[in-house]
Amino acid sequence: MKAVPPQRPEGRDPRRRRATRAAWCMSAGVILGTAAVTCLALGAISAQQAIAIGLPGALLIVGGLIAAAVPDAAASRQLGIQAGLQTGSLLSWLRSVLGQRRNGL
Repeated sequence: MKAVPPQRPEGRDPRRRRATRAAWCMSAGVILGTAAVTCLALGAISAQQAIAIGLPGALLIVGGLIAAAVPDAAASRQLGIQAGLQTGSLLSWLRSVLGQRRNGL
């Protein structure tokens, strides 16, 4: 007998919905960025206006990439904790190496 993972009553997978939202965010960002560059190239808007249009587009793209990369809140907390531990161990190693160099000179 094969075990089947439990299905949600709505029939929707939260990861799939998150990926769909991330794709929509990235698409909107690309459209805004393309519109800004096109209008600037045609001379319809100034450089300052193009930046004002393109900045939200860039933020949408980055937000969509982050949403697509992180599977859920629990996993992101775990990944953050692991990154913090690795950074702490790297910093303590660097301090010990730099401390030995100062004492050895």
